[in-house]
Amino acid sequence: MAFEPRRGYTRMPHVYQQPPLKASRELYEGQDPTATVYIMESSGGMVAGDRNDITVKIAPDSRVRLIQQSALKIYPSHTGDTCVFTIDVDLAERSRLEWMPEVLIPFVDAKFQVDTTLRVARDATVLWGEIVAPGREKRGEIFDYQSFRSNFKIFVEDELLAFDSLHFAPKEANLGGIGVLEGAMYVGTIWLVSPNAANVDVRALQETLRVEEGLKAGMTRLEGNAIHCRWLAVDQWTMQEEMKRIYALLAEMI
Repeated sequence: MAFEPRRGYTRMPHVYQQPPLKASRELYEGQDPTATVYIMESSGGMVAGDRNDITVKIAPDSRVRLIQQSALKIYPSHTGDTCVFTIDVDLAERSRLEWMPEVLIPFVDAKFQVDTTLRVARDATVLWGEIVAPGREKRGEIFDYQSFRSNFKIFVEDELLAFDSLHFAPKEANLGGIGVLEGAMYVGTIWLVSPNAANVDVRALQETLRVEEGLKAGMTRLEGNAIHCRWLAVDQWTMQEEMKRIYALLAEMI
């Protein structure tokens, strides 16, 4: 997908898509020039050996909001092959991208790897979220998958700003132990990179974070105008509600 400004609005003049991935047309809210595009996975989920690739190029002065239509389901790997998902995003000067968090659900015996790379111009803005579930909790599938691996990188002007790696192999390690998930099941993350991040009062936001039994949260300011937020939770909906609140606050501040 490629986005660029045309006649006051951000348009998506170039898009190449193959099933099961599909991108909607651009949608707009009133006079807001931001292009909102829904990304759909029409097969209902990824099966063993599947590979999904998403490449997004955002031209200078463009404003884009990408929304996953639904949770991403990773089906059991009966062949032993890993499902691979790669996401590469390039944000040019003064551009802005919001990626709304949705839930990633690895089913029993699933094997999954996602590699996400954001390349951000120094004066561009990106707000990015993701949520990882332990499995189909309501069916009693909790950490019954084989492996989940996530490599997340942010480059600002070709300089590596952040590298976040998660590797869960529940059959090989106790995820509930000290220093790991400590009883939590859901992992939520929000990244913000923006020239306006310095204006965000992280201390004030930290004091508003909802922290209670079954919900832990932390917020950190990184060098390079970046903010990282992470949640660990027992209940998905409690965490998702809180993440949406913080996400909306950050989006409004920048």
